[in-house]
Parts: sequence; structure tokens; C-alpha cells
Amino acid sequence: MSALNPLFLLAGLAVGIPLFLHLFQRHQARRVSFPALRYLQRTERDHARRIRIRQLMLLLVRSLVVLALVGAGARLFVKGGDVAHPPTALVIILDNSMSSGVVMGDRRALDRLKGLAIRTLDGASADDRIWVLRGGEPWLPAFTGAHEALRAAVDATTPSAGGGDLMASLARAEDLLSTSGLDRREIHLLSDMQRTAFHRSALRPSGGIPVVAWLPTGPPPTNRTVTGALVGGGLAPLQGQRSELSLSVSSTPGDTTPVPVRIVVEERVRGAGSIPPGASLSLPLPPTPAGWVLGYAETDADALRSDDRRYFAFHARPAPAVAVLGDPGLFVREAVRVLEAAGRMRQAGPAEAEAVISAGGFELDAVRPDASVLIVPPVEPELLPALNRRLSGVGVPWRAENAMASGEGTLSGVELPESLSGVRVFRRYRLSSPGGPDGSHRTLARVGDQPWAVSGADASGRRYLLLASSLDEESSTLPVSADMVRFLDWLTGQWAGRAGAGEGRVAGEPLQAPFGADRVRTPGGAEVPIDGTRMYRATREAGFYTFLAGDSTVAVEAVNPPEWESLLSREGEGDRLFVEGLVGSDLTLVGPEDRWEAAIFRTRQGPELWWPLVLAAVVLLVVESGIAAAGRGRRAGEGASSPWEPHAAS
Repeated sequence: MSALNPLFLLAGLAVGIPLFLHLFQRHQARRVSFPALRYLQRTERDHARRIRIRQLMLLLVRSLVVLALVGAGARLFVKGGDVAHPPTALVIILDNSMSSGVVMGDRRALDRLKGLAIRTLDGASADDRIWVLRGGEPWLPAFTGAHEALRAAVDATTPSAGGGDLMASLARAEDLLSTSGLDRREIHLLSDMQRTAFHRSALRPSGGIPVVAWLPTGPPPTNRTVTGALVGGGLAPLQGQRSELSLSVSSTPGDTTPVPVRIVVEERVRGAGSIPPGASLSLPLPPTPAGWVLGYAETDADALRSDDRRYFAFHARPAPAVAVLGDPGLFVREAVRVLEAAGRMRQAGPAEAEAVISAGGFELDAVRPDASVLIVPPVEPELLPALNRRLSGVGVPWRAENAMASGEGTLSGVELPESLSGVRVFRRYRLSSPGGPDGSHRTLARVGDQPWAVSGADASGRRYLLLASSLDEESSTLPVSADMVRFLDWLTGQWAGRAGAGEGRVAGEPLQAPFGADRVRTPGGAEVPIDGTRMYRATREAGFYTFLAGDSTVAVEAVNPPEWESLLSREGEGDRLFVEGLVGSDLTLVGPEDRWEAAIFRTRQGPELWWPLVLAAVVLLVVESGIAAAGRGRRAGEGASSPWEPHAAS
């Protein structure tokens, strides 16, 4: 219950007036008993209790009259009724992440969530301002507009292959509500309440806005999934070379039933087996001709179909010709020797090499225009002017400043190669671009907010990758780790455009368009024009994303659902305090669907109570008059005085 005029409730203090009169305003007089009047005292004692009860009834009725009039003046109304609510700013978070596609009974979880969203829209008024956020597609802007448009957006929502991040969605919802200009604000969280969706983001909502969340009932079903499919240990096989595929599977905790898997390469079954949950298995892959090879590992269908298949893609190619110019250091020379001995590259001169490693920018002008170049800065800072002149001579818009950045840092970045993940950097130069790099440059790795590895194309069209540190043991942990060999293999293969990735990318994360690509073909077959210098973000489907330039395939990325989306355990009543700690204490969890309408629009204004209160005050006044009249009549008939009246005094 609430009031439209709450200040008028202060008038309720007037209820103290009849109480004061009852307790303190009796006439006090000294009683003197005359022998002739003693029989009257006995009569008074006989009726004292009846009179006291009558007076208490009058006190109660008069107090209720005051309270009823105060409530009518304050315009009380019942909250949560089924009538109206004040204008409210509302964000509906519709979690369409991959786990929302799970089938429970005869319905998908998302279908139930969409039904609740429609109920919210049906209960909204034209004065409300509403946004709809799709939790599984965070790259999309929020839907807003007329109720018909919002219903259409809800109806068109389908499960994404990406993961949910409820904390980031709640923080985004609060940002939207802060722009509404309305006092009443509310968030409706429609999710399967998957536990992993509460832990992915470092973002935290402030918790100052009421959140109404649906709480699913019943345990989640058993879910078996293929969690990993890695070709050749992360190194793409060469043309005509045999390789192997390492598979791993998982299932619901407690389920030990072996998971059957099949390997399909170029639409042909190439192997099968069974793997206990939590274990892995390696199956052989046959030799392949040159070109892109696409495949997947799959298991039997279950309640969640979206994670039953794991995609992989690689580019089988001949061993690339690699040239090493200048002296990049002992560790680079040894890694090149290892890769050459394994048949994964062959050394050649700069005029015929497809990939070049140049120490200090040595002989950059002698490299063929279609080659890819790794530029390693010198260990000695006094050699930086020579490096910068060579970079300027071939049209590279970056310079290495003679100011060694201090402080240890770990490499990070959206496009960070797996071989550089976890590498710690101790010494680095500061990379800058005096004239400003053009839009074709990319930062593959950073240390904090400073670039460590930048790529682009020089004036002749050669692709370059410029590092901020030398490849020696005093600059980073890369040279003294096994990742050094993997880094050079990635450089001369995948980055140079002559190999494919291992396990691919995660759905929901952006893909960097390769150089030269003008469009991308999605797993659904749609072709989307792109700018080859930008990110492609709409990775809502699992499968193969093919980057095209004209009629040629530039690259293929295998995109898979995130592993954490296959873990269907959820937050619930048992973890309410934990959820409140993340979402905020102003949280309402709604169980059965038929209680949703009563829980939403918590500032709902039901019917006003002023007229029942006025009617009650009138009835009470009539009752008070009757009680008072009956008391006066009895006293007149009996000739007795009231205890509230003065007695004979001497």
C-alpha cells in the first residue's frame, strides 16, 4: 500500500486528541461519602465496568474516524494491483545465450522467457519507456519503440551460439535507465539463471534499481558435449601430411557414461570412438591436398543441441619459404632450425621468400611485394635511428622511440595469438606513429595500453608485423619457452595467410577480417559486405565463417560455442544471498509463471481507497453517535453519573 499524498499522513497525529481527552481530561474531585448516599456508590460500582467498556469503545471509534479521514486525505492505494502504475522506465533483459536453447519438457527455455517478456509488454502502459536487451547478442543495440515493435523483436529472438554475461547486461541496463528521465525504474531479468553467466564479467551493477528475475524450477537436464577439437596440437598439417585430431568431452557432474563421438572431414566420416567425460582421445586424420580443410566432431543429440558439434578448419599448404635477414638473435635462429628440420619451412633468399624475419629492418627494400615481414627491433637502443630510417623508407608509419618502457607486463589483445598468451614482457621500446597510422593498421598485442605488436601494409603492399621488444631472454619470456617455435610457425603460416587456425574462435567474440577480404559468408549462407580493416562482430552462429575477396577464399574461421555455456547448473533459491551480493538486495525472484504479473511493476497503483475510507468514517460516526446516545439515555434513566463526570464534592 502507498499514498499519492504521503505528507497528509502527518495529520494522523491527530489521533492522539481523543486519547488525550480520555486519559487526562477527567474532572478530578474529592469524594465525600454521606451516609444517605452510600447506596448510590453500590449502584455505581455495579455499572462501572459497563460504563468503562462504553467509553473505551467511544475512544476506539473516534480514533478510527480520525485515521480513516487521514487515509482518505493521503489518497491511499493498494500496490501490486491489476489496474495502473505510474510511468516506469523498464529494461527487459532477454537472455538468448546458447543455454537458452535447452529443451525442458516440451518447450525450450527461451520460449518460456519470451512468453514472460510478452506478459510484461501486455501489462505496460503507453506512458512507460521500455528497452529490450538480448543477452546473447551484446553487439546489438537495445530495441525500443512502440509496444508492437518490441513484441516483434521478442518474437524474432532465437538462441545465439554465444555466451551470456548477466552482470554486463545488468550494468548496461542501468546505463539505459539513467537516461530515461523517469523516477520509477525497473529491470526484468529473464534468464535460465545459468551459474557461469554471473561470473564472466568484471562489470558490476550499482544495485540501486529494483530487479525482478524469473527463477526456473526443476533440475537442468543431463548435457554431453564436445569441448575441444585441436588439429595437430595447434600446428596445421602441411600438404599431403598425416595429422591427428585431439578431442575432449564433458558432461553433467556425476555422469560417467562414455560419450560417443564421430569425426567428419569434408562431409565424410573419418573416425569414431567413445570418450569418458573429462578425458581426451586422439584420432588420426588422413593426408589432405593443398587448400582449406573443413570438419567437425559431433556427439549424439540431447536436450541442448547447439553444443553437440565442434568445428575445426585448417589450410593444408606446402612448407613456406622463409628468409632470415640480419641477426635476430640465437633463439630465433634455433627456432627456425627446428621448424626446418620438421619440414614446416624451408630457408630461401629475400627475393623468393614468402615470409621474412628482419632484424632491425635489415634489407626491407629487397623483400618481394607479396611477402609478409616480421620486424624485430635491435637490442641496442643506439641502433633505433637506423631502424626508423628503414621503416620510413618502405612506408611503415611507426617509429620505435629511444625510451625504454619499464615495468613488467603480460601481453593481451583481442587478436592475440595463442602462442603469445601469457608471455611476460620485461623491456620494450615505445612504438609511436608521428603522422598517425592509417586505418589499415592493427594492434595484435599490448602491454597495458601500449602497443607491443602492430601490423599493417607498407607502401608496396607488403604485410609487416613490428614488435616493441627484441627476441632475447632479457626482454620477454617468449624466447626461452616452447611458444617461440609455435610463434614462428604461426607467423610463417597462419599470419602470413598460408595456414588455418587450430580450434577456431568463440561465438559472440569479434573476428578480425583478413587483409583483402571484401565480404564474409556466415554459417547460414548469407554474405555480408565488410571492410577488410575492421572487426566482424555478429558471430551469433556456430560454424564456418568464410572470408572472400571476389571469388577467392582468403580465410576460414571455425566458430564454436563457448565451453562454459554447456554447464547448465544455475543460480537459485539456495544461492539467493550470493545472487543478491552480485545483483543487489532489491531483487525479487519469481517462481511459477502465473505469479509474474503480480511481481512486476512494483510501484503499480491499484484502486484508490479514499471513498471506502470516507464511507467507513461516516459509518463510524453513526456508530459513535449511537454509542454516545445510548450512554446518555442510560444515565438519564438511572440517574447515575458517569465516571467522566464530577461527583458531589464537599
